[in-house]
Amino acid sequence: MSQATQHTTERKRERVREMLREDFTPHDTSKQALYHEHDGKWRFEDISQRHHDGEQLYKDLGLKPFDRVLEKAAKTGHPVHRFPDTFLSSIIHTDDRDLLALEEGDLDYFAEQPRTRQRVMAWLADHPEVVEHLDDGGREIHGHSKPGKGKTSFVNVVGVGRNLEVNNDTILWMLMGDESGAIDEFEMLPVVRYMTALVPKDVEIQVTANPVDYRLPEVEVELDDVFRDVVEYEDPVDLFDKVVPGGLYGVLPDPQFRGCERIMAAAYNHPGEVDEPGEVTPLRDFVFAVHKVRAKYDVYLHPTTLIVDEFGDLLPKNPEADASDKHRKVTDWPATYGKMRKKNGSLFAMSHSLKRVHEDVLEKERWFATFPMTPTPSPMSGLGEVGLPKGYTKHMNKGQAAIWNGLHYAPVSWPNPYRGYEFNGEISISYPEWQEGMSDV
Repeated sequence: MSQATQHTTERKRERVREMLREDFTPHDTSKQALYHEHDGKWRFEDISQRHHDGEQLYKDLGLKPFDRVLEKAAKTGHPVHRFPDTFLSSIIHTDDRDLLALEEGDLDYFAEQPRTRQRVMAWLADHPEVVEHLDDGGREIHGHSKPGKGKTSFVNVVGVGRNLEVNNDTILWMLMGDESGAIDEFEMLPVVRYMTALVPKDVEIQVTANPVDYRLPEVEVELDDVFRDVVEYEDPVDLFDKVVPGGLYGVLPDPQFRGCERIMAAAYNHPGEVDEPGEVTPLRDFVFAVHKVRAKYDVYLHPTTLIVDEFGDLLPKNPEADASDKHRKVTDWPATYGKMRKKNGSLFAMSHSLKRVHEDVLEKERWFATFPMTPTPSPMSGLGEVGLPKGYTKHMNKGQAAIWNGLHYAPVSWPNPYRGYEFNGEISISYPEWQEGMSDV
């Protein structure tokens, strides 16, 4: 390669890095940002005169304040208000103390919470017909459709943006990874300016930006070129010692599975320990250990939401009793999820089809989202009654969905979060040591 060609290539690489900087300039003025900027050396509770991430992110995503959305829904008789047991009950997270304060009209109870949540609570206090449909504890929305129907934008805008605005939950977006050790489905770009990467300690991680424009080269970048902060954890228990209320985190799985066997009482095999590729534990199984810690270890009790994509791969309908004890992990999920929910743990799960998900898992879930051009599920084992009419979403467009339970449904919509990006392409994260180990098995 000539010197001129090398210079041109480097110029193009720098252009890619420049696009990333323009798109993902970190939002660094919030309480959560300041805490991680100082490596957790300041007590989170002592950081005052700063807003929460959730008080700004919803604006960046093009959302109107939720209390105004609620007021308009009440005035127009929108199904979201007429059937509050659907979307409102699934997106507004409350515990028994919150509900008591609302029933008593004691808004002072919420005085220390973010202003966006205070406004929603004030609206609820004036609408007891909605409050009576709210439950205490965690919630879930399980979305389903084929790819390209809007599940990812829904999670970014509603599961993250609206969730932080209304609830100030701690959100853990679990990055699953495939058998090769690559995380190619990096789908949180609209919210990554607010996101801290939680990464396993002492593990080599490679990050690559691959533009769609064939004239631009693939470029190796650093995690903090994309994420706002990078924080290391040692195991799933230590992970919960690193997070703060209202924080948004992208969780990279630990390819060494440290602590997972002890937590789950189940096998976790990395490539250097087995003779056959099929005996290697998928990286996605790290989710089981994080889920179990949040449910049973009581190391972190602030309301928490787990975001899990490819839910049918994690919790398949017919799990095998394989070398990774998949059957044991899957059948343990429903009881563990019930415990997590009682401790204000919530879930946003996305699947291609509800038919692929284990029936005992479906039985524990109460709210579902069906996306455009997606058939309404038929009642099946575990799912129970379906409150959504047949064919309801066939005329919907991207950016719309129906939220339903066993009795009712309500349509919702959200803005496109992908507009205006300089960088058009994929961000890929991989573990070189894992990939090398897989090639040797």
